[in-house]
Amino acid sequence: MDFIKRIYTASIVLSLAFFAACGDSESTDITTPSGPSGTDIVDSSSSSSVEISSPSKDQSSSSSGARDVSSSSANNNVSSSSTGNNSTSSSSSGNNSTISSSSDINSTSSSSSINGSEIAEGCFVSLDPVDWRIVGKDTVYMRYIISCDGVSLGYIYNETNENLPIAAGGQKCTLDDHLDGTVDVTCGTNTYTANKPSDMGVGLFSAPELVSCKDTDLWCYSPIIDGADKSPITQMTYRENEGFFFASTGTHDLTDWNGICITYTSDTAASLIMDLGETKNPELNNNLPQVTLKNKAPLPTERCFGWKAFKQPRWTSPAISGNDAAKAVASFKINKPSGSNFDLIRIRAYRNEDHSFDRTCGDMWCAEYAEDMVITDCGNDPVGVWKSTTDATSSVIWPAKLGHEFNPISLLPVIEIYNSVAGTFNLGNGENPYAKVGFDMSYNSDQNFDITQWGGFCITYKSSHDFFAELTPSNATEGQKIPRVLVPRSLEYTTIDLPWSSFSPSDASTVNFVNFVFSEPAGATGYFAFYTVGKPGTCTK
Repeated sequence: MDFIKRIYTASIVLSLAFFAACGDSESTDITTPSGPSGTDIVDSSSSSSVEISSPSKDQSSSSSGARDVSSSSANNNVSSSSTGNNSTSSSSSGNNSTISSSSDINSTSSSSSINGSEIAEGCFVSLDPVDWRIVGKDTVYMRYIISCDGVSLGYIYNETNENLPIAAGGQKCTLDDHLDGTVDVTCGTNTYTANKPSDMGVGLFSAPELVSCKDTDLWCYSPIIDGADKSPITQMTYRENEGFFFASTGTHDLTDWNGICITYTSDTAASLIMDLGETKNPELNNNLPQVTLKNKAPLPTERCFGWKAFKQPRWTSPAISGNDAAKAVASFKINKPSGSNFDLIRIRAYRNEDHSFDRTCGDMWCAEYAEDMVITDCGNDPVGVWKSTTDATSSVIWPAKLGHEFNPISLLPVIEIYNSVAGTFNLGNGENPYAKVGFDMSYNSDQNFDITQWGGFCITYKSSHDFFAELTPSNATEGQKIPRVLVPRSLEYTTIDLPWSSFSPSDASTVNFVNFVFSEPAGATGYFAFYTVGKPGTCTK
């Protein structure tokens, strides 16, 4: 089994190395990898997904060569029959601005002034002097930098690796962005089709994010943590299916926020869009700066975006940067497919706080190693695996589809995505409902083991509720007293040592499973995440 583990771990490391190269080179935010249409995290209850972006073209299209374009336009603008599919409809009122669903965002008209300063009109294309290689591929691609109206939008590349005859010093061209990962670039009388990284960036990512509302939040309601009777924090107004709005009308300079953080759950991808008001929106043809709340978020997820991460989805003129757009914001819109479930938990300003936690890996298991096996040194197969059990009325909901080729119920997909064993428990209406998450002493064995020599163990965790750490024997009899200790809830990363002396009774001689047991009143729902397990003292430096 060690041999299989090493092979599987090596394949995971290589896969992560490949995806790490796919982020937006212009963004300072941490991004997750995706293709042109995004990659959904699939809930174990369903393998279907809903995307808000338009269907991707085949990225290896042979249309990358030059072709003549006939046009009656004197300035060689490329006309497009597409009207775009990501205009945002809003019936909101009270903020003096609307984003009209009938507006055509494909216009390539330019403006001589953005934010009151004279700038170079139109779009310019220049060759990046550094060749660009995608990790995991042998081909070296030529990369071309795109800027419109003085705003750097990003780069395009030619997947056929054919050099586009575009002046190295920068040539004025027109763009026809298909919003599917391809852009037609017209320079003079020739048009070239190239590829555009379509990932808008997903910001700093934290999940599960267990929120207890504070007065400093812009908007917050967290009934699972704070209780349903606590009133929301409402410095801003949230209107479901629309977005969130300021108390006063007009636009607001949000520069000193540095960005925005949003905590939510969702069964689909969505977009967070800057509404710049009734004057600026039509000037930009409703091509408004936005970020992608990418992937499903079955667990409470916080994403933080610096203003720089907000980008217009269509590359064209007139252009505006996220930093400039933040100087005059009327509201924020949330664009999602109709019928989807989006639950907002919190909005707060992004003050560049450091939310990192310097986790130390315990010596038995660490999620950062992308393993689902716990080294227990018990039996002929001295590793256990993570599993869950419940009473007949309760359930544990995992935020990703379980299993791999060696184990169809493996929690490895969850561990890889969330860097933890993370999920949601729902307690049913049984007499004593419970949900248990833990690991066995020896892979799929019903044998009991004496683990007294461990001296106890340590864990790093988050949990919305108190839970018990339990030393569960195989085939426990009714009324048998099982060693357990209460572990307090923690909304932040917490490391704790649990020596055997803290258990009642203090007996680790007959153990088949180490379980973490949630046994709240019937109907309770909560979240948990376990990051590492080890012998006492090994989970901290």
